[in-house]
Amino acid sequence: MLSYSELINPTDARVEKILKAGEKHFKQYGVRKSSIGEICADAGISKPTFYKYFDRKETLFFAVIIYLRRDWYTTYMERIKGLKTAVEKLSTYLSVTEEFLRATPILTQSFIQSPGLYKSWAGHPLNIESYLASVDFVEKIIMDGIASDEFRVSDPRRTAHVIVLASTLFVIFEPQMPGTSKESDASFLFDLLQHGIIKRH
Repeated sequence: MLSYSELINPTDARVEKILKAGEKHFKQYGVRKSSIGEICADAGISKPTFYKYFDRKETLFFAVIIYLRRDWYTTYMERIKGLKTAVEKLSTYLSVTEEFLRATPILTQSFIQSPGLYKSWAGHPLNIESYLASVDFVEKIIMDGIASDEFRVSDPRRTAHVIVLASTLFVIFEPQMPGTSKESDASFLFDLLQHGIIKRH
C-alpha cells in the first residue's frame, strides 16, 4: 500500500495518472458505478499496473481523498498570508475545511450512500494518518494561541481532536439531520469556540 506521503506528493507519474483518473471517475459516477477498467483506460495504464499500487477500487478512493488534501493545504496557506493571530488562523482553518468538503462532494456523498465504505475508511491507516496530521495542525494553532494569550485551553491535544472531528462530521452528516440550519457550519462552530477557548480581555 502506498504511504500517506507518497499520495500527498506522488513522485511516480503512473500513480498520479491513476489518482487523477480515479478522481475524475469518482466525481462523475461515484464509487459504486466507477469501474477499474475505465479508470485504467483513462489513466493510460494496464490493470496489472493498477494492481501494483492499489488492491481494489475502494483503496484507490481512499488514496484520492488523501491526494485531494493537497488542495485544502494550498488554499489554507494562501488564505493565512498576512494573518497574525491564532484566532484568525483557527477561523480560517474551519472555513477552508468546510469550503473544501462542500466543494468536493466525492468525499461526502460516497460515504452517505455507502455506510460500509465510511466504516472501512474510518479505521483505514491512511485516514488515521491524515486525521492525526490534521490534529497536529490544529494543535499547533492552539499552542500558538496559548502562547500569545489568545486561548484558554487546559488540554490542547484533546481540544484539537474535537475541533477536527466536529469540522469534518458537521459537513458529512449534517444534511441527513432534521432541523439543521443552512448557515455556515464553520461560522457556527467558531461561535461556539469563541465562548469556550478564546480569552476575553
